[in-house]
Amino acid sequence: MSDRNARTASRAPLRWDAVRRADGLEVLQARARNNSWYIVVPKADGSFELRYASQSANTHLISTGDVDDAKRAAETHADRYDTRA
Repeated sequence: MSDRNARTASRAPLRWDAVRRADGLEVLQARARNNSWYIVVPKADGSFELRYASQSANTHLISTGDVDDAKRAAETHADRYDTRA
């Protein structure tokens, strides 16, 4: 089994929850490791932005027209960087 597959097998899939911000916008968030989060934010033009937020940074990962693409990108990022069991 490759190193990537070994990490994927030991990491549970991200669990997405909808959260309504104070301004009424609904975002999706999934807990990552070390008190970090993946956040999918819908944009006014109908696209979605995937962000990775940690204690040290809030990073834009991708913009896409499909929420499922954003979630897949989060899974791929987590496969590489998230070490939760």
